[in-house]
Amino acid sequence: MQTAIQMQSNNKLTIDKSAYFDVEKKQLNYMVDNIEDSRYDLEPVNRYALVRKDTGKLLGIHTDDYIIRPYSELAEKVNEVIVEAVPDYERFTITPKDQVLEGGKKFIRTINFWDDAIDINNYKDGGFHIKGTEEKIIPQLRIYSSMDGRWGQQIMWSSVYVVCLNGMVRPDWTFVVYNKHNDKRDISFTMNDFKMGVTAHKELGEDLFKMMQRKVTNNAVTNLFRKTLANRKTKLDIDDNSMLVLKHLDHLWDQYCSKYGSTIFAIYQTATDWATHPITKGAIHNVSRKREKQVAEMMRSNHWEELYG
Repeated sequence: MQTAIQMQSNNKLTIDKSAYFDVEKKQLNYMVDNIEDSRYDLEPVNRYALVRKDTGKLLGIHTDDYIIRPYSELAEKVNEVIVEAVPDYERFTITPKDQVLEGGKKFIRTINFWDDAIDINNYKDGGFHIKGTEEKIIPQLRIYSSMDGRWGQQIMWSSVYVVCLNGMVRPDWTFVVYNKHNDKRDISFTMNDFKMGVTAHKELGEDLFKMMQRKVTNNAVTNLFRKTLANRKTKLDIDDNSMLVLKHLDHLWDQYCSKYGSTIFAIYQTATDWATHPITKGAIHNVSRKREKQVAEMMRSNHWEELYG
């Protein structure tokens, strides 16, 4: 059931119609030989296929405790919290984007809040501004869910660097709320959760300013990447690195170093670019989310702390 907000096509919190579709749960069976009648009997198993009613596409196979939670309902609940927290939200520049992926198996909704931007122009006198561009970092609310079981329901705050569209990962990168699909309780996202995300975004500006002041050497950068992002974790106590990852990171480092100097901020931009824009044969959204976690881990590592001296 669409609420008044969702039905307004020009509304700043409108949910795309692709998020609205019905799913049915069909029990699976296996064939058992019936020797007496020379035929097969079908015996049910505790596995159910989730199938889109409109396309007939198989979205996932789960046990009976898997609860179907429509993407549209999750998006609507977040909208309700935003309206509660910001009653006059229509005065602000807000841009949502909905992505229904793999025929309905996964869902991503991002909501950008442009009026709470961190203006990098404020730092141009320090040589960190790219001439001729309007550099800003805006808060972004992300919503994830799936029907194939790969993602639970997740709502998290992030930030986006407008020039290059890099996701601005934080060392305390965590989901604001998380809910498994077999959890009988529904997901909870409150007005306080929303306000905490806005506060965290403002603190990000202070962190980035500190990064801009810290100089680093090329050797220190290479060592950091070897020990973190390019490190292939194995059970053996050896330094095993992915040369392809190192090569890609080195290329990105050269780009950002030329823009921002040999600073920790340039490292940060390199890492977030690598995470946000992966070169991969796989599903970009899966790889990107995995890499964002790796960047957050890098920023919590001793190797990262050593750069601050």
